[in-house]
Amino acid sequence: MPRFAIGDLVELNGLLGELHGGTPGKVVSVFQHKNGISALDEYEIVFEDSTRLRLWSFQLTHVRER
Repeated sequence: MPRFAIGDLVELNGLLGELHGGTPGKVVSVFQHKNGISALDEYEIVFEDSTRLRLWSFQLTHVRER
């Protein structure tokens, strides 16, 4: 089962998040790993500035309450 669902707000982890300015994005597509390795599920994320990134599960975290 995927860690994130379409519509979830996510943040990029660690240095990747810092380089992207810490802006949350929305999951628009989910691509499950063919062998069921959930850490390698891929997610297409869209940010406010229309940037789209395709990232693995381990590179993302749910948006925390601020």
